[in-house]
Amino acid sequence: MTDDVDAQWIAAPGAIEAAETVWVVQLADRWLLDPASAGVRDALDLAVAKRLLRSPERITVRRLLHYDPPSDLGGAVGYERAKLEHEDWLARVRRQLAYVGAAGSMDRSGTPDCDYLIRLVILPRAGRQSAVTPPDGIWIDTPPPDVVLEAWAGEGLIALDPHEENVVGPYSDRNPLWVGIMT
Repeated sequence: MTDDVDAQWIAAPGAIEAAETVWVVQLADRWLLDPASAGVRDALDLAVAKRLLRSPERITVRRLLHYDPPSDLGGAVGYERAKLEHEDWLARVRRQLAYVGAAGSMDRSGTPDCDYLIRLVILPRAGRQSAVTPPDGIWIDTPPPDVVLEAWAGEGLIALDPHEENVVGPYSDRNPLWVGIMT
């Protein structure tokens, strides 16, 4: 990443305070593996939560995150570290969704005008190309590139529900829909 891009991420929490729309794509490995990026990630999460708690009716937030971390992150040790970091991150964001009153999968928002949605990208098995590949970025009060809008509107994304844990298959697979065939 360039210094300008990093500066944009670092400045984003301050800009969110007065924002009306925020689009965030965080699919790069660095959000899970790099401690400096994790700090920026956490500051962004906190800024979004604070803004939504202050006045949820005046902001729209859209985020794309990974359903689970990539499986090729430096062998078993690298993957386990990334998996723990990812689980902590999603649990924290899920709690934020719940306490700001974001919509759940079974009903609409507890706060009528809260417009905070997160969708999760399911990665293919290692070595296969994902159908959803928008670039990481943050767009505050400007529309994101078309590739982000297309990814958001496309298939293969799962809404992050504030009231449910991730659904993982019986063999720790990446098929979150397995529950339907077991009941």
